[in-house]
Amino acid sequence: MRGLDRLVRLVNPVTVLIAVGILIVTVACTNGASASKETTSAPKETTSSHEIKVGGLARSWEQLSPGGAGSDASPIIVVLSGRNATTSQEISRDGLVPLVSAGSAELVYPAGIGKSWNAGGCCGKAAQEHVNDVAFLKALVEMVDPGHSRPIYLSGYSNGGRMAYRMACTDPRLFDAMAVVKAMPDPGCSVIQPVNFLQIDSTDDPRVPYRPGDPGLESPAATTEVARLRSADGTPQQARVVSRGSLQLQTWSNGKQGTRLAFAIYNGGRHSWPEGDATTPSAADVVWNFLSGATLR
Repeated sequence: MRGLDRLVRLVNPVTVLIAVGILIVTVACTNGASASKETTSAPKETTSSHEIKVGGLARSWEQLSPGGAGSDASPIIVVLSGRNATTSQEISRDGLVPLVSAGSAELVYPAGIGKSWNAGGCCGKAAQEHVNDVAFLKALVEMVDPGHSRPIYLSGYSNGGRMAYRMACTDPRLFDAMAVVKAMPDPGCSVIQPVNFLQIDSTDDPRVPYRPGDPGLESPAATTEVARLRSADGTPQQARVVSRGSLQLQTWSNGKQGTRLAFAIYNGGRHSWPEGDATTPSAADVVWNFLSGATLR
């Protein structure tokens, strides 16, 4: 005991105060970390994988749903990827995920056979094996929106856009509105019934010609196809025109059955997905504004 008393007397009082201070700060930080962990909010979206059999083939999709209450009432957007893209690549590319985080929409990304869609002759493995992608999308819609209780939209890019055109030709009432990015319909596919439709193109796309006579692999030219859609819809001559950066958006309302039609033209961008910039809205912004019936300003 004498040795211990002597040791205590030798300890500098300042050292004791510093040690006590460190202990208090450590406890406070630990308590703060615990409190932060306890108050972490729920995830803003959840991702689930699904599979059904259609025509003897196992078909799958990824579904991104808003977290929290009320997600069952969100509109659904079925997104068809471009050729050679996986669902995860398309999810990363198109910029639509923030809609799920905000609780505005639910996203469904079906997987094509061989990363392709049979749009009626094009493209890749799906067309070569005569996959019935129309039947798949009909079955998918019944699974994700039984009884059509929610607004459901279709968006497609490139090969996925050609598949969206095929749906507009074969079953124009399956979806409430459609958006096609940089694609034209396959030969033999003509949209003859009014449908809410958005067409997005670039003036220098090497695959989809902007005007007749422009270079491009697909046919018809974008302006020609939009004129055909306007004829089917019976839209007025006058369009509402909005220009933002390198984008010009033409919108026609009040078609024969109250349908809407829009033509978004990017000055440049070739065949890539338009990401937009500080002055130019992205394709994701244009698609969502059109599908949801909002006005791009």
